[in-house]
Amino acid sequence: MAQLTWEAQPITFDTTGFEHLDGTRWFDPETRDVVVLGVGEALPRSTHWLYEIDVLRRELAHTHAARPVPGPAPGLDPHPTARLLEADAVALDGCLALYTLVAEKLPKSATGRLFRASFVLAKADRTAVLTGQFEEWEISGMRESLVNLQTGGPDGKRGGHPYDPELPFEPSDDPAWDEQFPRHPLSKARAWVRTVRESAVVAREFKALPPFRTR
Repeated sequence: MAQLTWEAQPITFDTTGFEHLDGTRWFDPETRDVVVLGVGEALPRSTHWLYEIDVLRRELAHTHAARPVPGPAPGLDPHPTARLLEADAVALDGCLALYTLVAEKLPKSATGRLFRASFVLAKADRTAVLTGQFEEWEISGMRESLVNLQTGGPDGKRGGHPYDPELPFEPSDDPAWDEQFPRHPLSKARAWVRTVRESAVVAREFKALPPFRTR
């Protein structure tokens, strides 16, 4: 297989447990988890970007909360919207990146969710996005149910989101529960994030590109 140029693959990282599909896509045949690296000309739209991470977090939380997810079948009401779980400014091999973790309801499942972890590295003329996608396939809703049993059940409050208390938040999504549910897709998403942060190498040519600026 021909080696990709730094323009096509500006980030390398530990892919243990994944099979190389093609180009910049990897796949876990056992769990069907997917990792994709994309590079494009689209640049971040937020004027805050990583200069004001607290403002950006709140902005992203509202953006995801406003995005409807289709219902499980035609004619049924949409599921609750997608939800931003985490967002932060992090360093990948010394290169500043936006990290986000988002939960999305699966359109054909009453309780199933997909967890999408992403790293966005923006330069003046291009953006590299590394995304890991971890989905509940056969059994879903168990983490939420067991956490509710252990904590006395949901309190019925609408708010509680860490970036805006007016937005909803699922208590079982707290990372404190990951150790108890190591095989859950959300726990695996966070484990993958740690692996990437520890192993990522950004091409020196990409690092040398002029930085993305909004001001």
